Amino acid sequence: MPKIQVNGTTLHYEEYGSGDNVLISTQNFFFSGCHMELLSKPPYNYHVYLITMRGYGESEHVYDQPVRNWVPIWGEDVLAFAEALGIERFYYSGISHGNWAGWYIALHRPEVLRGFAAVNGIIQFTPPNAGKVFPPMQEVDWDSIVGDREALSKLAWNTSYPTSNERRLARREHCRKEHLEILVKRRKEEFLMRNTSMSCCDAESEEEMFRRLSNISIPVLILNGIRDNLSTPEQALRVAKVIPGAKLVMYEDFEHAGADECPEVVALECDRFFRETDSANGEVYR
Repeated sequence: MPKIQVNGTTLHYEEYGSGDNVLISTQNFFFSGCHMELLSKPPYNYHVYLITMRGYGESEHVYDQPVRNWVPIWGEDVLAFAEALGIERFYYSGISHGNWAGWYIALHRPEVLRGFAAVNGIIQFTPPNAGKVFPPMQEVDWDSIVGDREALSKLAWNTSYPTSNERRLARREHCRKEHLEILVKRRKEEFLMRNTSMSCCDAESEEEMFRRLSNISIPVLILNGIRDNLSTPEQALRVAKVIPGAKLVMYEDFEHAGADECPEVVALECDRFFRETDSANGEVYR
């Protein structure tokens, strides 16, 4: 498993495909066959790097101050990773929490982004010192639950969205089983990691955050589920309305897990958007 030392930490990553059309993502875990991985395969053929966030998995773990604003750290990790590999510009896409680093880079270092596809993960203002943590802290005895497959099965990824689509149901079961295996391997310090802000910048008010979003000059695709109760369609529309040239795509049958269940749909949308915006901006795509 490849690892790299950057920004004062060691990051594990997976590399798929090759070429100059680089796409990067960072999350605390990736499902096999996610849309980012699919973008490395024909007919898309991107050069994809999937980075495990510091604090999780095979990346370096965090034992002190696990509760803090991690967004700028994860964002800077991605920037340092790209610089270490000599990647001057890249696309970014993530799902849910995997978009935090993307929003951070779009706000602070937009010149390195060829395009950003935020999937089921909208930027949301968090008042400074609000005392909120993401994900919410659960009343769980982690000492007893770590490594306990039966107990962790109750926390494993799942969704109850009604569907008769056999392919989607099979993917749902695949994700549930894979997530359980990830949870079983996790150590206590991974479960205790908590992020305290979803603003992705140091804005003191929601108005200031939206003003900063209005200055984003890179291509931004927001792909959201109409039934998503975490990254809601109302929030997605508010953000899309203030970013110049942003594209908003809504799927009626997507809730928060929709992109994980339908990675082929999301990969197609991302590639279409990147091609369209590259062509409009006069960039050589292939």
